[in-house]
Amino acid sequence: MTTSLLIRKLPEDVKETLAKAAKANGRSTEAQARSVLEEFAASWVEQPKESMYDFFTRIREEVLEGGIDEDEFQPMPRDKNEQPRPVDFE
Repeated sequence: MTTSLLIRKLPEDVKETLAKAAKANGRSTEAQARSVLEEFAASWVEQPKESMYDFFTRIREEVLEGGIDEDEFQPMPRDKNEQPRPVDFE
């Protein structure tokens, strides 16, 4: 089954870039947009979902690689009565 998709307020520079890519690939702008969306959807499904541990580990590594000293990268002190904010993962 196929469906139509209308994209409103697409920035002009994005539209121009899409048109240039379409011309370079010998496609219509519509076919190029379809290809970009299909490739994105396929890669989204294939990539494993990152666990929260992996997410925070990656952030820590990137921060430390960016020049932050290990001693500077410590949890902020918390009031004993303060509760962590709830996080919505969806």
